[in-house]
Amino acid sequence: MSVRMLSCSTLLAAAAASCWSFTSQAATVSIDDFQISRNGGLFFRDTFGDGLPPPSAPDFPSGTAATYNVFGTIPANAESGGFLALNSANGDLSANALDQARIGVRVRLNTNIDPLDLAAGLKSDDTLSLTGIFRLSPLTGILNPQYAIRFADTPGGDVGNHQLLQLQVRTDTTTGLTTVRYLLQDFDANTISVLGEALVAPPAGADEILLNISRPSTANNNFVGSFAYLTGGITGPTTAFAQTGQMFQGENFVRAEFNISDGVLAAVPEPESYAMLLAGLGLLGLVARRTKPNMI
Repeated sequence: MSVRMLSCSTLLAAAAASCWSFTSQAATVSIDDFQISRNGGLFFRDTFGDGLPPPSAPDFPSGTAATYNVFGTIPANAESGGFLALNSANGDLSANALDQARIGVRVRLNTNIDPLDLAAGLKSDDTLSLTGIFRLSPLTGILNPQYAIRFADTPGGDVGNHQLLQLQVRTDTTTGLTTVRYLLQDFDANTISVLGEALVAPPAGADEILLNISRPSTANNNFVGSFAYLTGGITGPTTAFAQTGQMFQGENFVRAEFNISDGVLAAVPEPESYAMLLAGLGLLGLVARRTKPNMI
């Protein structure tokens, strides 16, 4: 193949790729409170009241400085009035345990993951409780938009999880139903197990929803998912899912995070995209004829 032919082929491949795109309609929500308890005491709390969005974080109660790891982008004006606005349009592409494309923003609290340092971080010898309080609002998006709190055993940085335990509010774009779902994503086995699901049905006047994942005992690795509605800051009855999730499956640490995400679809080429692709094919054929060697 000649240099000229290779150049045209490369251009054609680029043109063909440009005929396809990922599309996503933004999902939005505001989080009011994010806190973690360890062994019965407050480990960390962010009430989003200082106007400094992640990766900035309030100090740990001990006085040690804290930071978040952010996947995606959070605008400088996203934190205001005691709320942090999350928008999946500011997210980056990732995949769930089934290798399905998602776009979203993930905010993970940076904590100790040294397996030899059980006194620090969120480790297997600790009882744990993770809580996120979100504003109740319609959840729109293109493919099963959701927001959630999660425990993950990510080894570090943006390296992938092995297991991820997630309590989410999710709208099914097929049925239009919004539910609270408790699930375990296993990235090693490429499975997602739904541990419990309940319709979102807030009582009259409720304006927020509280999501909680807790490990009440160190005698086992059972994590309980539960939720409750808030009305004017007052928490109503709690609903807990009977089936528990399992963490510490090979690691002795977890990290806590919250996120918002939306599914991603591959768009069908538009008519003008087809025209560009066909024109490219014609150009490639013309060059091939001109560069064909003479036969004796």
